[in-house]
Amino acid sequence: MNRKEREQRSNVFLPSVELRAAEEEGKMKKIVGYAVKWNQRSKPIWGLFQEQFRRGAFQKSLSNQEVVATWQHRMEEVLGRTPGTLSVLEDEVGLRYEIDPPSWAERHIETIERGDVRGSSFIFHATKEEWDETDPDMAVRTVLEADLFEVCPVTIPAYPQSVASARSAQDVFDSRASVSESAVELELMKLELDLLEMEGK
Repeated sequence: MNRKEREQRSNVFLPSVELRAAEEEGKMKKIVGYAVKWNQRSKPIWGLFQEQFRRGAFQKSLSNQEVVATWQHRMEEVLGRTPGTLSVLEDEVGLRYEIDPPSWAERHIETIERGDVRGSSFIFHATKEEWDETDPDMAVRTVLEADLFEVCPVTIPAYPQSVASARSAQDVFDSRASVSESAVELELMKLELDLLEMEGK
């Protein structure tokens, strides 16, 4: 799998988006949500594996990666962008975002108020991960580090049901072997170094 390939995921733990009163009178309400909640397993992705994110997974990315907020992943409807009209941070719950929306988004604000839109979604690519295959029927992928590109409110948070997303999920699943092999090789190298140090004493 090309590790630069971007993946789309959703926070299926509803509700994951809400409104917060503006700090200044006359301004629109802010859109606040959680793209990720730490250590909560996703629904099975195309029946191949479940996924969870470790706290701190986006820490490096947030310090140097520009992130955009869109409406329903529509790039023609940008709601905010870091570091100005969008803030994204990690807290004890998960990856939290806060959008200061433009005036034209008033119609979208209403749909959140009514509860028609109550989910969150995000686009990322994993740079470090672990796999647990204790359960032979369902492997678990834990994302340890990832680059974040986009967050957004969505009507119904669900994993994309498309041929492209299925292929992406399959690529992620197939690449797990090389990830595990690299981890084993690293541990063996550490053991060899320890043995050499002991022999040298």
